[in-house]
Amino acid sequence: MLKNIKKVIVNKIFLIRGLKAVWRFFILFWLSAFLSVVLFIIFLYLNRPTSLELDYFDVGQGDSELIQAPNHKLVLIDGGPDNLVIRRLGENLQFYERKIDYVILSHFHDDHITGLIEVFKRYDIQNFIYLDSYDSPLLDNLLEIAKFKKIKVIVLKNSAQLNLDKNCFINLFNPNILKIKPDQNNSIVVKLECNKNKFLFSGDNSAIVEKALIDYGFDLRAKVLKASHHGSKTANSEAFLTAVKPVDFIISAGINNRFNHPSPEILERALVFGLKIFRTDKQGTIKIRDIFE
Repeated sequence: MLKNIKKVIVNKIFLIRGLKAVWRFFILFWLSAFLSVVLFIIFLYLNRPTSLELDYFDVGQGDSELIQAPNHKLVLIDGGPDNLVIRRLGENLQFYERKIDYVILSHFHDDHITGLIEVFKRYDIQNFIYLDSYDSPLLDNLLEIAKFKKIKVIVLKNSAQLNLDKNCFINLFNPNILKIKPDQNNSIVVKLECNKNKFLFSGDNSAIVEKALIDYGFDLRAKVLKASHHGSKTANSEAFLTAVKPVDFIISAGINNRFNHPSPEILERALVFGLKIFRTDKQGTIKIRDIFE
C-alpha cells in the first residue's frame, strides 16, 4: 500500500516536472518568436532607403498622390473618389507605417475628397490642410473626424511652406487670392522641391487660374507636372506648359471615363512640347524615386 502511494507521488512529481518543461518550452518559443518579429521590424525601420518617393496613385477617375520624404515624413494629396486609396496606401507603405504627417485636400470635389474619409479613420493624421471656399457635406464629415481624433486643421488663406527635411519642402498657394472669378475647380497649388528636383500639382485648376498664376509671378518651373484637371482641355494651356517647363507629364484618370479625360488635344500638345507622358489609366500607379546621397 505504502509502495503504491509512493509510486503515485513519484508519477505526479514527474508529471508536474514534465508540464513545467512543456510550459518553459512554449514560453521560450513564443518569446523567441516575439523578439524575432520585433527585431525584424526594427531592421526594416532602420534600413529604409534614404530617398524621396512619389506615388501617383491609380484611384480611377480621381486624384491621389503620396509623397514620402527622405526623413520618412508622409504627405498625402487628395484621396480619390472611393476607398481604393486605402489599398494603394497599403501597397506602398510598410504595415507599421500608420502616421501621415500632412493631408492636403486640393478642393472638395468628390473625386478628390471621398477616399479621405476612410483614410482619416484608419490612419494617424497629424495635420489637415484645405481651402474653405464652398460648403461640402464630405468636408464637414472630415472636420468632424479631425475634431474627434484631435487632428490639427489648417485653412490655407494665402500661402504656406511645409519643411519636410533639409533642402526638401513644399510650397502651398491658394489661387483664390488672385482676384479671379470664384470657381469650384479652384485648387491648392502644391509645389514640392526636394534634392534639387521640383514637382508641381495643380489639382483641377483651369486655364484661367494658370494664366493668373503666371501673371502673379509664381515660380511654376518643375521637372514633373501632374496634369491639371485629369488632362482636361480646359486646363494645361500652352502658356502654362511653357512656364512650368516639365519633362514628365503625369495624368491621373480612370479607364474609359465619361469625361473623356485626358483630352486628345492635351495629349497632342504634350507631345508637341516633347513631354514624356505617364497615365494611371494605362500604367496604374506611377512611382518616382530619387535616392539621396
